[in-house]
Formats: sequence, C-alpha cells, structure tokens
Amino acid sequence: MRIAITDDRREDSAHLERELQTCLAEMGYGQDTIEVYDSGEALLKSFMPGQYDLIFLDIFMDGDLTGIATAREIRKQDSIVRIAFITSSNDFAAESYAVSADYYLLKPYGTTDVLRMLKSIDLSQYEQERYIILPDESKCRLNDIVYTSYSNHKVEIHLTDGETRSVWISQAEMENLLCSRGEFATCTKGIIVNLGQIMNIDEDAVYLQGGAVVPTSRARRAELRQMHADYLFRNLRKGGR
Repeated sequence: MRIAITDDRREDSAHLERELQTCLAEMGYGQDTIEVYDSGEALLKSFMPGQYDLIFLDIFMDGDLTGIATAREIRKQDSIVRIAFITSSNDFAAESYAVSADYYLLKPYGTTDVLRMLKSIDLSQYEQERYIILPDESKCRLNDIVYTSYSNHKVEIHLTDGETRSVWISQAEMENLLCSRGEFATCTKGIIVNLGQIMNIDEDAVYLQGGAVVPTSRARRAELRQMHADYLFRNLRKGGR
C-alpha cells in the first residue's frame, strides 16, 4: 500500500502516520510506504498518476493550495486514487463530491476512527483491482508495469522504477492477467504494454514513459492506436465525473 499524507502541521501528519501503521498492521497489510508532504504544492511537484493508492489531504493548509484545490489537480491526472480529506468541519462536503473524495476524517480522531475509515473505503477491493497475483504468489502493482516481454518460457516485467522482475509464465497466461483489464494491450508478439505509459505510437515502434521503446507490428498498430485513444477517453471521463 502506498500512501501520501499532506498536512502543514507536522505533529498532525506524524499522528496520522502512527495511526495508519497501527491500523494497516492490524488489517494484515505489510511493507506499506507512507510519504509525508507539508503542502499541496510539495505533493503536486513530485506527483505522478498511479503513484499512490490513498492520499490524505488536510483541507486547511498554508500556501496557495487548499486540500480541495490540490485534489482538483490530482483528479486531472489520476481518476482512480483514493482521496480522504482531513478536517475539523464538514463545511466542504459539497466541494469534496466534485473531486470524488472517498472519505472525511474528522479531527480529533483515534485508532478506531482510522480503522473505520480504512474498512469503509474497502482497500481489499481496491487491491484486487490494482494488483495481479503472479504464479510465484507475489503481487505486482499494475501501475508499476511499463511493459512485459516474453522469452524462453519467462516473462520479464519492466517496472517504472527501472527494475525488472522475471516470472515463469506463458505469454498467453500473462495476456489473460493483463489484457482483460482494458489497461494493457499486446503491441507485437511477446510484448504487452501499459496503455497509460504510452507517449507515442509511430509506424513500427511504441514510445513509453521513462524512455523505453518497443516494437509494434503492422497488423496490430491501428488496433493499438484505437485502444490507446479509448483508454485516454475513459480516463478523461472519470477525471471529470
């Protein structure tokens, strides 16, 4: 689980971080990453779509961006990430609907409140939607995948952090895991790309974020372009919901 906390009061973000670690451990989550920012501007400076599973935003923060304004900018890039507002008042409930907020965490709060929130937003369902289980029973986060390549009965999973994971699995099995979700497509024999990572498609190559370039076959090029366009349109609609 990857979580961001954005609050201009260090003591408040530290309190929430401790509560989250306690509650996530109780719910059986392990090796969770929690990153803390002191302003909406700081969060947005390094933010990338798919970077986090859950983002906490204090509604009242110093600086030019309130929590609501920060959420609007996030939603322009990421329509899926869960957003929870931290506040001492429900006065901004109407604005939160416009950015598809998932929860209000009212101050003061304790372990019981944080646990109730985590159960309410159903992180288990979110994980099922955002992760795949590989044959070795390890999990792989979908948004971390740039592309996969198949050779000698193994699939190499190329990740956004530059690392590569190898798994013994057939290409057909990998296609069943990924391509049925509408976010991945086979661009040529043995290569599956994350549609959200595509920068450009030319006559014989697909250019991906991070600098990777993979081939595409003439037979699949038109279909891949259409699938990419459909993907972008779906996410544009979600972002404006």
